[in-house]
Amino acid sequence: MQKVVVAQATNENILIPLRERAEVVVISNNDASALQAACADAECLQVGTWIKITEEFLAECPRLKVISRTGVGVDNVDVEAASRRGILVLNTPQANTLSVAEHTMALILALAKQLMVLDAHTRAGDFEIRRKNLPVDLDGKTLGLIGFGSIGRLAAQKANAAFGMRILAYDPFVRQAEAYVHLAADYSEVVANSDFVSIHLPLLPETRNLFNAEMIAQMKKDAFLINTSRGGIVDEQALCSALESGALGGAALDVFESEPPKTDSPLMRAPNLIMTPHAAALTKECVLRVAQTAAEGIADYLDGKRPRFIYNAKALGL
Repeated sequence: MQKVVVAQATNENILIPLRERAEVVVISNNDASALQAACADAECLQVGTWIKITEEFLAECPRLKVISRTGVGVDNVDVEAASRRGILVLNTPQANTLSVAEHTMALILALAKQLMVLDAHTRAGDFEIRRKNLPVDLDGKTLGLIGFGSIGRLAAQKANAAFGMRILAYDPFVRQAEAYVHLAADYSEVVANSDFVSIHLPLLPETRNLFNAEMIAQMKKDAFLINTSRGGIVDEQALCSALESGALGGAALDVFESEPPKTDSPLMRAPNLIMTPHAAALTKECVLRVAQTAAEGIADYLDGKRPRFIYNAKALGL
């Protein structure tokens, strides 16, 4: 009988279709050794973000044919090594779009209205913080989107329709957009002309540390930077320096170079910085959607069908 390993606790209803097709083993305690052992004779693996699937890991899994990743990014999977072994790497590029777009807007609103600052001062008894007029309105402000895939597009729609924001976007793979979106010629046009800059990119060699000191310096002094995509795209030291010097209005990060960020990271001391623990896609509804979609990809494979979302299809010649 074929074997499927699910590397995280999952709603049992989602597992029913897999159990009807294969033996299913669930590793629910983030135990890397137990996961490695379970995968030794497994054909399919459903995995989230807590474990890195390296070439060394794959070398101990000779029967593995499918890695189904819950989420859009697959940077914790050595896709090249998997492709060399003929392993399908699946992801769930549509399942978390709504939740991440909403989280992006929540961070934009929190920065604009200075909710964290006002809360802290109110708790400290400084009610007069209200007189400093720290919040700003979103109406008429420009939201710049670096990356204009499904999440960026939905964030743009919500920002424009609900808050009257102007939208400026750059994506080298996008040639057309809605009438309310101005497609920029390059990154610099977006960062120099936006009041809020939101990143929606995969982590690739060419995007690593894209937002370095030079890029951040092109932003308006009172602008805000939001990253809900992947850690490593923002140079965290450069960001902290800009926040500490007052060269940037504020920032919000849901993702980090090291997760969790180290307790001695300069991020912990940076002013006007909101941090959330890579939680944009972890709503009650979204965790079910991504797990369901990841399981459906495995079920399709077990049924001899082509899964919908094969991240490395081109590398495999599919």
